Amino acid sequence: MRLNRRLSAGIALVAVLAAACSAAGDAGDQAAGEGAAADEPPQTSSEPADTEEPAPDPIRVASGPDAETMLLAHTMAALIRLEGLPAEVTDFADARGSRVALERGRVEVRPGYTGETWLETLGRPDPPSDPLESYLAVRDHDEGQGILWLRPRVGDGSEEPPANATFAFVVRGPPSVDADLRTMSQLASRLSAQPDALVCVDQEFGERPDGLPAVLSAYSVRSDRPFLAAAPEEAVRGVAAGDCLAGLTTATDGAAWRAGLRPLVDDLRVFPAFVPLPQLRLDAVTDEPRLRVALGPMSAHLSTEALGRWNARIAAGEPIEEVAGDAALELFERAGRPLPEEPFAES
Repeated sequence: MRLNRRLSAGIALVAVLAAACSAAGDAGDQAAGEGAAADEPPQTSSEPADTEEPAPDPIRVASGPDAETMLLAHTMAALIRLEGLPAEVTDFADARGSRVALERGRVEVRPGYTGETWLETLGRPDPPSDPLESYLAVRDHDEGQGILWLRPRVGDGSEEPPANATFAFVVRGPPSVDADLRTMSQLASRLSAQPDALVCVDQEFGERPDGLPAVLSAYSVRSDRPFLAAAPEEAVRGVAAGDCLAGLTTATDGAAWRAGLRPLVDDLRVFPAFVPLPQLRLDAVTDEPRLRVALGPMSAHLSTEALGRWNARIAAGEPIEEVAGDAALELFERAGRPLPEEPFAES
């Protein structure tokens, strides 16, 4: 599970936090009878000339095993088809496999996470917490590898881009008395005022000095306060049931969004940034410039709120391909792009 990879990597590596895409066919033979005598009847072929262009090869989009990566990959494929290009999704067992496939040209695009690339590809600790800084670091590295990251548009809050699938404390929404909480600083004040209030967090994260105690200390909350040990899915259930004031999961957790929980803004930027963005092979963009245009709406308009909302639909049992098709249309419309009359049909 992608969250578990982030939790284990974040716990060990983040100091303050501490702490997851033949040429055109011949036009046909020249007219028969060229150079023949004027009174010679024209020669006709017994077979009609094939004047149709061969179908273009589909753009291959890499996907991973978890639902969110599948959603992102299928959304990218749908966006590519809306641009009039064929696309197909190729599944991989893990993020490492899809990354190697992109490097070796077995796929043209894939959804990448900035923090995950920082940890797994750059092999560096302490991923940046600032989304733009996180993007710039992996962009600069991957340009030398022939890989292009599309630049995100950076706004404020979970309803504006970019999406950030990082760790987050979630709280209940309306009509809960805690629905007024918006930021981690506000949660810190609430915890200070309610010494008996519990937070649900992964046990290892809660016990490590560079885990929960470091986060609480950064927000000026007593670092030795009790917590309720809970895996992310249990933390979501604990908050929804009122057993915990807040629980630790990811900001885009579909189960949390489906349960009416909302992630708090990490206003001191303690958690590392995990910004999902399209990664493209530079040679693929050179061969087909429309590919970059097709995926622009994702980098410019994907928000944490939108990704969480779509994940919630998948958590409720809706097919990933159906949710991805709706997601692509929403991103296309947010970008102010007119919908094509005949998008490329799904293969």
